[in-house]
Amino acid sequence: MTEKEFRVKHSELIEYYQLIEMRLRFICADLLADKERTWFERLDDYESDPFGLLIHKIKEIQSQKQIAALTQDDFDSLAELRKTRNYWVHQCFGIHNPITFRNGEVRNKGYADRINADFDKAVEWDEKLTKVLK
Repeated sequence: MTEKEFRVKHSELIEYYQLIEMRLRFICADLLADKERTWFERLDDYESDPFGLLIHKIKEIQSQKQIAALTQDDFDSLAELRKTRNYWVHQCFGIHNPITFRNGEVRNKGYADRINADFDKAVEWDEKLTKVLK
């Protein structure tokens, strides 16, 4: 994978993580919508909530309302997705095992494989969360 391809894929991956966080916000707001406040009015309640907190809130709301928008397996997978997101957002170019390039290519092919796999997983979760909202 070329450095340019890698950097484009990295940007697209971060975009999908942002979409997933947005969808989690939508789910929180939708689960709490009532006659007093619509889901849209509740969105601001979750404006600054990080990924992990949103997962926890959805789990809490589901328990309180005794509904099952997401399963325990979904929550476990989302927790793993959060860790993966944190790697790509905060660590991949950091001091410990940084991604480097040589002659316009990703130096370690494993990082190219990893970003492709993580990208596919993020796209899958974006699609899955979109269906939860229907």
